[in-house]
Amino acid sequence: MNKKLIKFFKIIGIIILLLYTGVCALLYFNQDDLLFHPQPNTPKEVSEILNKYPEFDTLSFVMKDANRTCGYISIDTITKKLPLVLYFGGNAEEVSHLAEKQKYFTSTIMVLINYRSFGLSQGEISEQTMFSDALEVYDKLIDNPEVDANKIIIIGRSIGTGVATYVSSQRKTSATILITPYENMIDVAFEKYPFVPISLLIKHRFESDKYAPTISSPMLALISKNDQVIPKHHAYKLKEAWKGKTEALEVNEDHNSIMNNEEVWKKIEGFVKESIK
Repeated sequence: MNKKLIKFFKIIGIIILLLYTGVCALLYFNQDDLLFHPQPNTPKEVSEILNKYPEFDTLSFVMKDANRTCGYISIDTITKKLPLVLYFGGNAEEVSHLAEKQKYFTSTIMVLINYRSFGLSQGEISEQTMFSDALEVYDKLIDNPEVDANKIIIIGRSIGTGVATYVSSQRKTSATILITPYENMIDVAFEKYPFVPISLLIKHRFESDKYAPTISSPMLALISKNDQVIPKHHAYKLKEAWKGKTEALEVNEDHNSIMNNEEVWKKIEGFVKESIK
């Protein structure tokens, strides 16, 4: 092989290496923007939400770092203590729309939590702040004299299933409900970017399969057959890792349309009633 050809291949190799390094750097430094899609609200928009859902009021807690975590809480018209349903949404989900699902959670207090940079919540979102805020919110809510601290249901959707699983591993819960869950974000991301060392690059790992084996309370997984965002096999891997009793309902929906499936909400309704009776 002549020297010119060797030099040509060296140049090509260097170009490929630089391009590969650039792609890895781009993924690393932009992963927050790829993963999190904040949905902030103005006070005016929140007022309109409350007008639309008069059975809810705003909720606001000051976290240890002085940022506020905000959301919505159903208005309790019953004098006795009630079970708590605590919901954590997806990575682009402002949670107020879930107020329309309250009909499936009768005789409970329903709380919808917005992550940092969502709704009126303050601060910078990350896996760490999502987890720590969730635990702080849980602890503050069970101190509410209207809440039955022995009957807590945690619900998570999509990325929020990682938050819900973490909370259930760290606090007492009656049951966990996971909509389009995954075992960990590393495996999900690797399927989308198999050509890069994801395990070395990813900052927000959401390793639910690490926490699931410690959770003895039951879990219900709602799985979309046609999910292109989190393919369904990820949900079944998490189900296998869960220590407590598990149930699963797979429906012919995609990642988003599952939220409008009546069978899904009826299944959730029955599971909640069974868990808090």
